[in-house]
Amino acid sequence: MMPSVSKISSIALSLVSLLAFHGCGEGTSSSSHQAGAVIVHEKDGSEMVVVPASQFLMGNETTHPDLDKMIEGKPLRPYHVLLARAQSAWRLDDEKPIHQVELKAYAIDKYEVTNAQYRKFLDWVTEYGDDTVRHPEQPAGKDHTPRYWKDYNPLLGDAATAALVPFSNQTFLADDMPVVGVDWYDAYAYAKWAGKRLPTEAEWEFAARGTDQRLWPWGNEWKWGLCNIGGDMKGTDYRVQGVDRDGYIYPAPVGSFSGSDSPFGCSDMAGNVAEWCADWYGADYYPQSAARSPSGPQSGKSRVVRGGSSQSIPSETRCADRSCSEPDFRKFTLGFRCVKDL
Repeated sequence: MMPSVSKISSIALSLVSLLAFHGCGEGTSSSSHQAGAVIVHEKDGSEMVVVPASQFLMGNETTHPDLDKMIEGKPLRPYHVLLARAQSAWRLDDEKPIHQVELKAYAIDKYEVTNAQYRKFLDWVTEYGDDTVRHPEQPAGKDHTPRYWKDYNPLLGDAATAALVPFSNQTFLADDMPVVGVDWYDAYAYAKWAGKRLPTEAEWEFAARGTDQRLWPWGNEWKWGLCNIGGDMKGTDYRVQGVDRDGYIYPAPVGSFSGSDSPFGCSDMAGNVAEWCADWYGADYYPQSAARSPSGPQSGKSRVVRGGSSQSIPSETRCADRSCSEPDFRKFTLGFRCVKDL
């Protein structure tokens, strides 16, 4: 029996993507630009991984099956069912339809931008101002200092009250922590200062899942402990292992979770901190998405956010999961990483 036309097309797409994935496709001009190769970006000292020119299937139409199985030999509790089947059983309208996307070669930060890197940017802004790096729509009088680097919570000034709070002004300041409390304009300005840019939504998803439409960066099976998300909080100090199922209540130092990198070698693309993307968010954008290098709607009210955070549930950390926030929104769950063209 001859295979169907749709099956032939699917096989052809897989072959083309596989060739590009292994560095045999367009845009892989040298061995240093092979898929997954690590390059160092001098301006901010970041490690970046190479993502070759390729095609992939973007989006999701997978429905999670009824959960009639066991976990660790024990019947499922309602809490487990809620975590696994949250958000309409993973079938969200804004993730449909699955569509083919073609991308040019680029490099993406292996890790989320850290506090140490962001301090270099702030030092430069203090000396030179942000006239050459700010977005044209950036609000007047904008201060690029992250929200949590300041005394953002008056209650923390009272010793008795502060003792009851599971975090302090120091929680989000360590050099190896992902910078958080930055809005989209901060992320845009940093990326431009560094000689890079924010990833498009398509670039982010491809870097997270590769060519095989996997649900999470590491594969299709959810496993606790492979990323930093919300769980059972049993302590008050985020630095003490064991206070949460993955060891952290708040963001963890970048690269803390082994065995969970994406096919290209990117860390923390599920959980830890959600990440700003370049695109405006459009719930109905996928049906009209450009086939080559899509960059989202021309305008909107919110910017795309990807990856989930330390407060997310498993379904919110899937590679195809879409979220958004107003461009001036700042929270301890939100950071970013950058890309550059090759």
